[in-house]
Amino acid sequence: MSYKRNLTFHLRLRGLSESEITDVLDDVQAHQEATGTPAAAEFGPADEYAKQFPKAKRSTLGRNITSIGTALAIAYLLLAVLLMLLFKIDIRDFVGPISLQPAALVILASILAGFLTDYFRPAQSSRATR
Repeated sequence: MSYKRNLTFHLRLRGLSESEITDVLDDVQAHQEATGTPAAAEFGPADEYAKQFPKAKRSTLGRNITSIGTALAIAYLLLAVLLMLLFKIDIRDFVGPISLQPAALVILASILAGFLTDYFRPAQSSRATR
């Protein structure tokens, strides 16, 4: 786990835009190259350094994935209830004895996918390399 990836992740959690994250990473990289000291030694742990930036309400791709997965799970549960009430179709005949298990799996998968997306997605390319 690199300092840059960890810092990018924590800056996304704080709601910084991708261009703001790129600016911060460029500053950290420039300072690291100028002084020759590792970023962690100069700026401290990435999560602590990220706390100095103002927190904003901004939706990340990972948060959107989690929200969509949760919405799909809720839609599944509503469909199961409607099928039971309107058409007397028991969804457990198709998914097994536990009707909540598929919804729980979708929610857990979307949370994991959202976290991994925000963590492993690289920051935008630096303006210096464009």
